[in-house]
Amino acid sequence: MSGFARGKRRKFISYVLTYAGLVSLFLVFVFPLLWIVGISLKTREQIFTNPPVFFWIPTFENYVHVLTQSDFLASFGNSLVVTTASVTLSLLIGIPASYTFARFHFRGRGVAMITLLIMRMLPPVAILLPLFVLFKAVGLSNTRISVIIAYTTFSLPLIVWVMKDYFANLPKELEEAAYIDGASRMLAFRRIVLPLARPGIVTAAILSLLLAWNDFIFAAILTNNATRTSPVLLASYAGGETGTNWGAITASGVLVVIPVIIFSLIVQKHLVQGLSSGTVK
Repeated sequence: MSGFARGKRRKFISYVLTYAGLVSLFLVFVFPLLWIVGISLKTREQIFTNPPVFFWIPTFENYVHVLTQSDFLASFGNSLVVTTASVTLSLLIGIPASYTFARFHFRGRGVAMITLLIMRMLPPVAILLPLFVLFKAVGLSNTRISVIIAYTTFSLPLIVWVMKDYFANLPKELEEAAYIDGASRMLAFRRIVLPLARPGIVTAAILSLLLAWNDFIFAAILTNNATRTSPVLLASYAGGETGTNWGAITASGVLVVIPVIIFSLIVQKHLVQGLSSGTVK
């Protein structure tokens, strides 16, 4: 066998092994989601059949039950409101703050950054009780505003740390050129810095969105039946006189995951760029 043929064969084997590994990795990550979707399309009898049923006629009765005989829509709306508000508020505060940390050197800068990092590293339980007492004292307990503020407290440090390095890697010469042309610092920030930092902003927004959208412990303590979010509602399906309603749990889980998947697909280009680079090349 010639050297060219051996090289071509090794190249083919390398391709096969690479794509086999990628397919295996894909199946490992996707299998739990496919399993949940499958359970959501089964009847209660099919869910508890042993051995499991792998071929069946799908039914949407679990989705009908969730959408018509529960508080799912109200809880889903609460999740949308508190998540959107907390992400927006975190970005409005975190982006200017991270730009300040990246571009200006002032007394206490290092202490402030370490303080934000410590806030992010603290377990949620450590700040949950003080927040609950504070919200109850000011009359914000069992409201969506309390949840929005709570989500902002633990997503803001993440945004500041992610965006600080991103802003620090942007060339200062672009802003200096704008100053020479007569632009103010605020105008240069809006017209030059923010468009270049868009991938990083999208990355920070998605990380903040996932923290707020998937949170259970803050929403469980700070809300009531009227203001609870989707994760709290899903937990209510577990237990009861009839046992755990796996059909309702899985159907609700699929419906809750869909908005995050759609949003991630829309901003996928900026997300990949923000996670992989973080610099202007």
